[in-house]
Amino acid sequence: MANFLITGGAGFIGSHTAQKLLDEGHRVTIMDDFNDRYDPRLKEARIKNMFTHCPQHPTIVRQDIRDTEAILRIFTKNKFDSVIHLAAWASVLPSMRNPHIYAQVNVGGTVNILEACRLHGIKNLVFASTSSVYGGLTSIPFHESDNVLQPISPYAATKVAGEVLCATWHNMYQLPVVCLRFFTVYGPWGRPEMAMFQFANAIMAGKPVLMRGHSTKRDFTYIDDVVAGIIGAAHIKKGFTVCNLGEHDAVPLPRLVRALEKNLQKKAIIKEKPLMPGEIEATLADITKAHQLLGYEPTTPIEEGVKKFVDWYLAWYRPNFMDKKQRI
Repeated sequence: MANFLITGGAGFIGSHTAQKLLDEGHRVTIMDDFNDRYDPRLKEARIKNMFTHCPQHPTIVRQDIRDTEAILRIFTKNKFDSVIHLAAWASVLPSMRNPHIYAQVNVGGTVNILEACRLHGIKNLVFASTSSVYGGLTSIPFHESDNVLQPISPYAATKVAGEVLCATWHNMYQLPVVCLRFFTVYGPWGRPEMAMFQFANAIMAGKPVLMRGHSTKRDFTYIDDVVAGIIGAAHIKKGFTVCNLGEHDAVPLPRLVRALEKNLQKKAIIKEKPLMPGEIEATLADITKAHQLLGYEPTTPIEEGVKKFVDWYLAWYRPNFMDKKQRI
């Protein structure tokens, strides 16, 4: 069994990944600063859920990845085999309002993790990237070989920079790295600013669902499928590669809304708005490479995934995280 570090392990993808690795019998250390980018109570609740349902428990380290010396001390103390680097400031629009924090965490913090991996002989690094790196490209599906050097948001730029840094540390020091470009990950325990949360909240409150572009399509990818891809990547111990992790299904937003209406048993009020600067009209992943290298095989269509999300949303999230006035 391996000894894993998951940065951002109290986050949406990180907590699910940690739980899966613990279920498989691995040792897991979760590093997270539990910041207030969104309600930190949700991060604490994910950890509590993990302690409740996992046969063995993770080690929790409350740490900002920008602290170089602290990161090195943690690596020295724990003797990790593999690192899954998920810690980041995410989302396109907030990055336009505060690009400095995105650069500090997503670029500076990634350099700290790469240096710690180099100095401590880490056998494998998995780096979380994003479909946002494809910027304004209009030809879908997106391929890993597409030009990503024209990002249209600071968030995307920091993730392109992260990929380039990972390639550099591999070229200079032979650090094995797999960069994974995630496509609109959703499911239980997700981030509340994501579209699925926002749409569900609006439908339940009888307020308009703000749909940015009727023709907008997203390759929504269910969390369990993404976790399977991450764990597949964590077994690659040589080379440098970049893989898309998507569902390979460009879902029009009206189809998502219909699935939410069905499972929430409530009709949506639709209000269309134009796309914001930095947003992409359509995303669709070519997942051939991930299938070949990682054994990646997504199995959750949007209708099935939305049902699982709504079941959790109604049973747990609304009663625990929305006051009575918000739930009406």
